[in-house]
Amino acid sequence: MSFTGAALAHHAATRPGQTALVCGGASLTFAALQARVEALALQLHRRLPAASSRQPRTGILLEDPLQALLAFFAAGRAGGIALMLDTTWPGALRDQILAASAPDLVIDAAGFPALIAEAEERKETAGTPLPFPAPEDLFYAGFTSGSTGVPKGFARTHRSWTESFRLSAAAFGTSPQDKVLVCGGLVHSLHLYAAVEGLCAGAGVEVMPRFQPRAVARRLAQGGTTILYATPTQLQLILREVEAAPSLRLVLSSGAKLQPEDRQMLTRRLSGVRTCEFYGASEMSFISLQDGTAPEASVGRPFPGVEVEIRDGQGRVLPQGEAGHLWVRSPLLFDRYICGGGEEVRWQDGWLTIGDRGWLDEAGNLYLAGRDKRMINSSGLNIFPEEVEKVLRAVPGVTAAAVFGAPDRLRGQRLVAAIWPDPGAAGNLTDGGLLRRAVLTALGRARCPRAFLLFEAFPLTPGGKTDLPALERAVHARLQTR
Repeated sequence: MSFTGAALAHHAATRPGQTALVCGGASLTFAALQARVEALALQLHRRLPAASSRQPRTGILLEDPLQALLAFFAAGRAGGIALMLDTTWPGALRDQILAASAPDLVIDAAGFPALIAEAEERKETAGTPLPFPAPEDLFYAGFTSGSTGVPKGFARTHRSWTESFRLSAAAFGTSPQDKVLVCGGLVHSLHLYAAVEGLCAGAGVEVMPRFQPRAVARRLAQGGTTILYATPTQLQLILREVEAAPSLRLVLSSGAKLQPEDRQMLTRRLSGVRTCEFYGASEMSFISLQDGTAPEASVGRPFPGVEVEIRDGQGRVLPQGEAGHLWVRSPLLFDRYICGGGEEVRWQDGWLTIGDRGWLDEAGNLYLAGRDKRMINSSGLNIFPEEVEKVLRAVPGVTAAAVFGAPDRLRGQRLVAAIWPDPGAAGNLTDGGLLRRAVLTALGRARCPRAFLLFEAFPLTPGGKTDLPALERAVHARLQTR
């Protein structure tokens, strides 16, 4: 497969009538999907700059997953870069990102119908077919949170994703016999990857227009779905609703660490279903796989074809059991940022670090310690909020926890914890005593939050992860009223 989406032509030729993509009440067969992608790619090729020192960039500002996927495949097929823009961004932030990423064309909900209609009308007069993109061409740019508050635009090559597809096939066995359910927005790289990988493998893919736990549970109960992609937060909410999933064979989770109690609940509620979590990053794709055979506290072993080293601040490789910066080398790494970036991202001789910290045990299992950009300095002590959050999430009645630093004259920063209680559990957590004792016992006084703030629910990103910047703003607003 030379480029992302090349396999669609094969599936259109060999199983033209098979349903490829479902979203709400709309669906496309593989033949229809391939035809629309080719027609739309030709139309984009007509509209985008013909001669330029860079690849053309198409901004995709579409909430409808079916429209977004058509535009995504077409932009790459036309030899350009698909910029996946978030429709929920405030206007000022969207304008800032558009100025920084400089798309040549933006496709939004108002303009998409006319664009696809014109593409269909003109497809018979296309003339010379489009050349195929090269494997090393950039084709996709997503946006992930930056240390300055402005999202970073990370760009990927076709090869980095087609190599990821190869590893996915070996690890998870996605095939034309599968039906993949994606339950989150496509601006999140996990859900976009799930949909694109499934379609390129010849599987049927259903993308929920928006994340609704009850709707996901009903869909699973109806049967047909064999693979579910979701973040740990989404899984917690789905498991509260799910009654049955008769055809489900595999749950794939990423975006955060899957907690032992969540894995146990998956085993109870979805007996016989294989659960795999993979640790990765937008800039790195797959790093490690935890399939239940590695120690619970770890994120598993490196994916086949992925090399992992732990190094100190001077770049020296550290021995097993010693924590340091995580460095990765693989054919899956991103190419560059088209906007934004940060000091925590460094390259060295084909190796990449994005500031994550961890260690390896003697069996090669990887453990995470935190991320540099979230580190809090309190009374001269460097504290990674992830280690405190892990303890808090293990307290009975806690759905999710997040820890932030708040200004403190004496300490520089003090720790404040935001808590999302399970339904009916808030009463046991209101005074913070249970939470405080858990942290004191596990980590000691220096790492214990000074305040515990309960929230009915956390704000979530379109991809189903905790929206940490939004939650931090809410925490600081609450602190100002105390």
